Amino acid sequence: MGTSAFIQPHAVAETLNEAEYNRQRFSPDPKDDYYVHLSDVRMFLEDYSGEPFDALLDYGCGGSPYRKLFKARNYIRADYIECGQIDFVISRDGIIGMSDDTCDGVLSTQVLEHVYSPRIYLSEAFRVLRPGGKLILTTHGIWEDHGCPYDFRRWTHDGLCRELEEVGFQVRRVARLTTGPRAVIFLFSQIIGQVHDTRRHLSGWALWLLRRSSFCTPQLRHKWMDRQFANNRAVFGNQPGHGIYLALGIEGIKPKSE
Repeated sequence: MGTSAFIQPHAVAETLNEAEYNRQRFSPDPKDDYYVHLSDVRMFLEDYSGEPFDALLDYGCGGSPYRKLFKARNYIRADYIECGQIDFVISRDGIIGMSDDTCDGVLSTQVLEHVYSPRIYLSEAFRVLRPGGKLILTTHGIWEDHGCPYDFRRWTHDGLCRELEEVGFQVRRVARLTTGPRAVIFLFSQIIGQVHDTRRHLSGWALWLLRRSSFCTPQLRHKWMDRQFANNRAVFGNQPGHGIYLALGIEGIKPKSE
């Protein structure tokens, strides 16, 4: 596959800038289909909302849905396509036209799975950060194929840590997001509509009753999941029972020179 993988259609840019698309990420509501996942990503990012940044790069910004969450004197936006009022268009070879040691923060939310070369992408994040600067990144663990326009890979906890460390980052904290039964119920609710069976069989009756129950009402199901599985939203450390997760949140630091 050539570098044309980075040429995204105009329709993608329009979607990324839609007000509703960005609202669901910044302010997820239990009525939203993807609330479970998006609210847990938002929970991880909120840990950094009170931290002041001199220059924060939104790396693969799209519509910058989390911009209001961060305190940055200079909020810099970059993407592979023109998403509207961005500061840098990332080149087809993955290089961003910024000087070394420019930022004290880099934000990357659900971007890494879409880039052709994670090594180049992460190396560029490392290069533009000042020593002591911070990368805040989320990406997928288990998720459906969702090309934008391409979708290349998924990560495990250990695999994502290794990716950051191989380009020079020191990993400070990692969270598994949406884990265990919270993840499984979410995935099940996404595919239940694709499962069909005749009511001539017991399994068909079970599916029919399930679809008519409150389980198929997103708002009620999601509020119940928040109550029942509050400890499965953002999990730090290697706790048992969290081997299935929809996403990962990670913080990497560019070491200071000794």
